[in-house]
Amino acid sequence: MSTPLMLGGSAVVPSLLLLWYVYARDRNPEPRGLLLKTFLLGAAICVPVVPVALWLESLGRQWETGVWSTALVRAFLGAAIPEELFKYLVLRWYVWNKPAFDEPLDGVVYGATASLGFATLENILYVGDGGLGVAVLRALTAVPQHGFTGVVMGAFLGRARFAQDEAQRFGLLASGLGWAILLHGAYDAFLMTGTGFALLALPALLTSVGWGRGLYKGLQREQILLGTSLVTRRFVVKEPLQAEEPARMAVGGVGPTTVSAEPGVAHVRLANRPPREPQRTFFSWLKLGLGGIGLSACGLAWLFVAAILLGEPLGGEVAVPVVIICAIPTTLFLLLFRSGLRGPFEAEPA
Repeated sequence: MSTPLMLGGSAVVPSLLLLWYVYARDRNPEPRGLLLKTFLLGAAICVPVVPVALWLESLGRQWETGVWSTALVRAFLGAAIPEELFKYLVLRWYVWNKPAFDEPLDGVVYGATASLGFATLENILYVGDGGLGVAVLRALTAVPQHGFTGVVMGAFLGRARFAQDEAQRFGLLASGLGWAILLHGAYDAFLMTGTGFALLALPALLTSVGWGRGLYKGLQREQILLGTSLVTRRFVVKEPLQAEEPARMAVGGVGPTTVSAEPGVAHVRLANRPPREPQRTFFSWLKLGLGGIGLSACGLAWLFVAAILLGEPLGGEVAVPVVIICAIPTTLFLLLFRSGLRGPFEAEPA
């Protein structure tokens, strides 16, 4: 009884780490209560997805005439279409009209949250039968695939949420759902061939991750630009200013500046240059990677210890040292992961 609990729980750690990464990079963090509800709704849609997927797959049985046709039917009708459709419904029917959804980047955060909620419960169902090896494999492949597919869908929905034209909004919504289905279906189809073509699932995964990161970074840059406003300052000019550079120095501004050349009181309108998005160094990515892998391993260790203690209660002289032994590396890897989130970043050019 304790073994399924341990294996099922092992799916939670990588999902939460990826969700933490997405959440920590948002300059205007979303309400945690709304994120939790979105995560739980993402997990809950596993219930209606199963009968819908079985029904759609049964409709496609007539086309299963070979390896590729069978793989495509199972990948798209049995997985990608129903799963991504229900994730889309969570975003469109639940998150869409929430007051906290107030900028395009929020679509990425909620899209990843709903997808990782689904991936977490799906993993629990899979690893209950497949064991620890399946848990580790899915933590490295299926969880990022679900997460970044949600990022891609969320990026399109985030833009659609603030589109001015109805036709443009419909196009963005359709594109977000369509691309999510295509990315998910392609990844699953290669795996379901059961042949050497299954190796192509890795490039499909990397495509989702690379495109998702690109869309996320683009929306982050827009978030910075939208948060940068023109400021008007009132100050006293003690002597005539003839050049732009002294004017900028007088008010501590940057960028184009307009200033009165006569002594007296002047109003200066500053166009502040938005800060460049910080770029992580290799050392920062290394800390994130090692911290994430270490926390995943520690999560499995904690679940293993919990399973032992629940299955066969041990005395305090044994349980306490075991807990301490697990707590020390968990704390160290947690600090390493948090340090990776904070940098270092490349220096901004002058």
